[in-house]
Amino acid sequence: MSEPKIYDRPVAVTGATGKQGGAVARRLLARGHRVRALTRRPDSPAAQALADRGAEIAEADLENPASLKPALAGAAALFSVQDFLEAGVAAEERQGLALTDAAAAAADIGHIVYSGASTMDRNTGVPHLDSKWRVETRLRAADTPWTVFRPAAFMDNWEWDRAAILESGIVRYPIRPDTLYRQVAVSDIAVMAVTALEHPETWAGQIMPLTGDAATMTEITTTLARVIGRPLSFVRMTWDECVAEQGEELMLMYKYFDTFGMDGVPDYMRRFHPGAMTFEAYLRAAGWGDARQSAA
Repeated sequence: MSEPKIYDRPVAVTGATGKQGGAVARRLLARGHRVRALTRRPDSPAAQALADRGAEIAEADLENPASLKPALAGAAALFSVQDFLEAGVAAEERQGLALTDAAAAAADIGHIVYSGASTMDRNTGVPHLDSKWRVETRLRAADTPWTVFRPAAFMDNWEWDRAAILESGIVRYPIRPDTLYRQVAVSDIAVMAVTALEHPETWAGQIMPLTGDAATMTEITTTLARVIGRPLSFVRMTWDECVAEQGEELMLMYKYFDTFGMDGVPDYMRRFHPGAMTFEAYLRAAGWGDARQSAA
């Protein structure tokens, strides 16, 4: 691979105050790039933390397309991600399409990296997967060079369940214990996104699933128990329980994954990012092993 491109103009990053965009912005800054973080809340603590690291903060509302033109002006490239959990599926799609159109129309932007979701190359019947597919389709029709990543489930989302697992000793999930569940660490998504931005000649026009680990729920429970240092059991929640606790949208996603599976092979991503974390490596890095000392 060629020497990494270091941009002399800022890379615009959406979702910069969230998980993915924030990880991408921090990695870009750490590698010497200029970053322009697009946010509708420039005075938020997360935005200020990025400013303290050297990022330029630009106020932009993805629901207001008129705000995107000045926010993207002069940017050399764009990392695009939208969050259906915050905005809802219809708004996420609307925002993704508006941003894609604005970036494609911006004269200075030479590369758009879009982060979508696993399995979004077909009609899944899961609203937020299909909406990401429509955004991707719009992007792929643009004249601006693009790269699409399709991440598996986030390892980082286990943080939502950490307290309950440690308290109860039970891992509750709605998919079958023998279903292969594919995951990736958000920090590894950032590595791949920045790699694509630094090597546009290699990555333009590429579509790649991102998976750092693939294991059944039984194996995942065993890994959690090994890291925590005490026995855990897996209990499959019903679909009705999933709707009650996590909402219908996530229930539909889990049901689709349980029936049709997910895309991505860990060894393939490691061809480009050898240090991509396994699930166990993520848990240890995130401090799940500290529970062993706490219980001692």
